[in-house]
Amino acid sequence: MADACRQCPTRRPGWRWLVLGACLALAGCFETAPLTQAASRVLAPAAGPARVEVLHGSIHVAGPAGYCADVEATRESDIEAFVLLVRCRGTIRPSPVLTATVTRAPASDDPEALGRLLDFVRSPAGRAQLSRSGDSDDVELIEAAQASGVLWLLIRDSDNPDSFDETYWRAILPLSDRIVTLSVLAAADHPYERDSGLAILRGFVQRMREVNREG
Repeated sequence: MADACRQCPTRRPGWRWLVLGACLALAGCFETAPLTQAASRVLAPAAGPARVEVLHGSIHVAGPAGYCADVEATRESDIEAFVLLVRCRGTIRPSPVLTATVTRAPASDDPEALGRLLDFVRSPAGRAQLSRSGDSDDVELIEAAQASGVLWLLIRDSDNPDSFDETYWRAILPLSDRIVTLSVLAAADHPYERDSGLAILRGFVQRMREVNREG
C-alpha cells in the first residue's frame, strides 16, 4: 500500500506539481490506516477542538460549524498530516465525517496545474493514487471538475473502510503554499444525497480558506 502511494509520473516536463502533489495529496492510502482505526468510533460526537494546527502551524484545519477534530485520529509526519473531523459533542443526528490531508509539497503558481491534475486523476495512474488500496480497478471517478481554484471529485472506492459508504466527495486545492485534500464521507448506513454531500464539501473548502486567510 505504501508503494502505491509513490507510483507517480516523474519524467514528464511540467509535471513537477503533479509529482509532488499527486503522490501525497491524492493518495487515498495515506488516509486508510487512521480511517480504519477510527471506524468503530468516528460516528460518536467528539469533544476535540474546532481548529487544529499541523505542519508546524503552516496550516489551520477546521470544518464547518458544528465539527470538531478527533485528536486520536490525527496523524502527522515531516511532510504530511491527516486530520479527522466529526460532529461536536452534543449533536445527536447522524452526520458525515470530514478528513483533511495536507502535504508540504508547494502549491504551483502555474494556472494550468489544476487542469493537468484533473487530466491525471482521470487516468488509470491517477485513479490508483485516489484508491485506498492503490488499485485503479477499485475506484470509479463518477464526477470530476475544476472550478473556483478547486478540483471537485465524486469517487466510488470499493476499498473504503466498511463503516463508510463507498461513494464520497473530495476536493483538492492549493492553500497557504501547501496542497490540501478535503473529503466528506458518510456512514455506510446513512449515505448522503449527491447535492447534500457537495454542499458540505463546499462549506469545508470555504471554512479552510477562511481560517487560512485565503480567497
